[in-house]
Amino acid sequence: MQSTYNPNMPVRFLIYLAEEYQKLLKQARSNIYGTRQLILPTPQCIVFYNGGQERPEEQELKLSDAFENQKVKGCIELKVRMLNINQGKNRELMEKCRILEEYSIFVEKVRQYLAEGREHQEALNLAIDYCIDHDILSQFLQRYRSEVLGMLLEEIDMEAYERTITEEAREDGMEEGTDRTAALVGKLLELNRMEDLRRMTTDKRCREKLFQEFGL
Repeated sequence: MQSTYNPNMPVRFLIYLAEEYQKLLKQARSNIYGTRQLILPTPQCIVFYNGGQERPEEQELKLSDAFENQKVKGCIELKVRMLNINQGKNRELMEKCRILEEYSIFVEKVRQYLAEGREHQEALNLAIDYCIDHDILSQFLQRYRSEVLGMLLEEIDMEAYERTITEEAREDGMEEGTDRTAALVGKLLELNRMEDLRRMTTDKRCREKLFQEFGL
């Protein structure tokens, strides 16, 4: 989840994948120096963008775009699929994933209240109240309201940035902070999915629905 556009996602994914492959090979005690071909999980590099900057519905970021000499074709490539999940974007995706759509509505409501001049805590509380009243992530927000509020407020403490760093660094810090905020909210939303998985073990209809959603 990204709240700021970051063209360096391909190299970040490259580092992440290398680390994950290394862990998998170590756990499997695989010999990368042997004569047998090792089988690796096929990576799918996807980023959900929900920032305020206008971006296309879908964009491909390539590692080769960062290569210094663009006249020479590099021997390695990594592509990242960036999907815009702001309200009104990627309708087909949103229809297939209700949680993602509800998350985009929540983010949009926070922005609307901030644009009205509300303080961060008030804007977050109003957005949470709105979503609960309109059955948008309602069960999740009711259960984890204090955690969501606390984590978001901690991450968007703009006054702390203004007091401690220069204007240029402050802009970078604010971007990093909102980026981490999106990641934290994303992790919290995963808890909502875990509730679905727990229900799946006892509810046959829920199990069938999830199997269909994931193509199992």
